[in-house]
Amino acid sequence: QFGSLVSEEFYHGYSYFTTSFACVSNSYLIYILIVTHVNHVGPYRWLLLSFAVVDVLVSLVHFAVIPGIHVVEFGYIFWGYRLLHLTTAQGIWISLVFVLLFYQTFVLLAFHYIYRFVMLCRPPWLAWIERNPWRNWLAIAGLTDIIFVGGIFASVLYGFAPSKMSRAAFAPVLQQAYGIDLLADDEPGYLGIVYW
Repeated sequence: QFGSLVSEEFYHGYSYFTTSFACVSNSYLIYILIVTHVNHVGPYRWLLLSFAVVDVLVSLVHFAVIPGIHVVEFGYIFWGYRLLHLTTAQGIWISLVFVLLFYQTFVLLAFHYIYRFVMLCRPPWLAWIERNPWRNWLAIAGLTDIIFVGGIFASVLYGFAPSKMSRAAFAPVLQQAYGIDLLADDEPGYLGIVYW
């Protein structure tokens, strides 16, 4: 049961359409970026390529998970509709992959603005980037990913993993609102935090 706003059939149909559209359009962009060599685009093509690859991955994982989130007065829970038949560990790790890719898009967007700022304004205090651009840009991207995405990943892994308390708190809510049984024999995985 997907709640009262839209039917489950509509949501699945919408998911099929958007995933297909994202994969086809981004694959076409990847193809264009690989086979054409437009000089005025320069190294910006690699940033566009990164966007396209991450967009395809996010779309596929979103389709595989069909995420749901529910907020209550004492916390919130994130689950995947297509993960409910899996064990707790499998549900948690697949959900964590979704979280990892979801936040990767924020890093790419921030990196996009920083890249454009450096390339257009060429501030003197960032001239060191141009001395060895490939190494420096990759180092900045890697360090940003480790700090931001790695920090969120670790926080969610250690702070949002199911516990007996969170399962007991969310089980009646999800049973009543969505017909999801968190206390089933396989104990489906989810990410949730209870604030009390």
